[in-house]
Amino acid sequence: MTESDKVALDARDVSKHVVGPAGRIDILERVNLRVPHGESLAIVGASGSGKTTLLGLLAGLDTPSGGQIHLDGHALHDSDEETRAALRRQLVGFVFQSFHLMPALTAEENVMLPLELDGGENPRERARATLDAVGLHARRGHYPHQLSGGEQQRVALARAFVHQPRILFADEPTGNLDRHTGDKVRELLFDLNQSHATTLVLVTHDMRLADHCMHIAELDDGRLKESA
Repeated sequence: MTESDKVALDARDVSKHVVGPAGRIDILERVNLRVPHGESLAIVGASGSGKTTLLGLLAGLDTPSGGQIHLDGHALHDSDEETRAALRRQLVGFVFQSFHLMPALTAEENVMLPLELDGGENPRERARATLDAVGLHARRGHYPHQLSGGEQQRVALARAFVHQPRILFADEPTGNLDRHTGDKVRELLFDLNQSHATTLVLVTHDMRLADHCMHIAELDDGRLKESA
């Protein structure tokens, strides 16, 4: 196994800027990160420090203004949107603060959706097994509005893990939950991470969540302040 084969994410001198009415705005400046396969990283920092922008770049949702990003050995910075979208379908799972469940679909159907879109085999059976793993066997026929916030987030976790991604990105996964429910979702997130050997990269304001990660990267005004 080569050194590059061991690295899930490799970001080198990554910068991002946008041009608005007031001129150029620098969001990220020369950020360097390496995350080995199977490990976990928390990106923390004050609001406006560039955390969510960095997460989107690492996941291939956007392209950097400068620098290089390799996702599981694939060069995102040199890829067009079609190629990046294909890589996301193959390699990546997402969990968002606002759940992003389809309101007209049941919990089971929400978890089946990425498998069906990608032509996966046995989507219903796989969705049921994953919902069982997050403790929602009895709620699989319920619609999102019939579920609590914590249950909706568990459905979102099941949907993210159902195709067994190599890398999971999570943006404030406990941000909309009370502390007790957030603690349960945190435990479930890391249990799934460890059982699937999935690389985990998350953005959070919750240092209790960040402290469970193997590494912490702190952004300060678009620059990497420290990494542990």
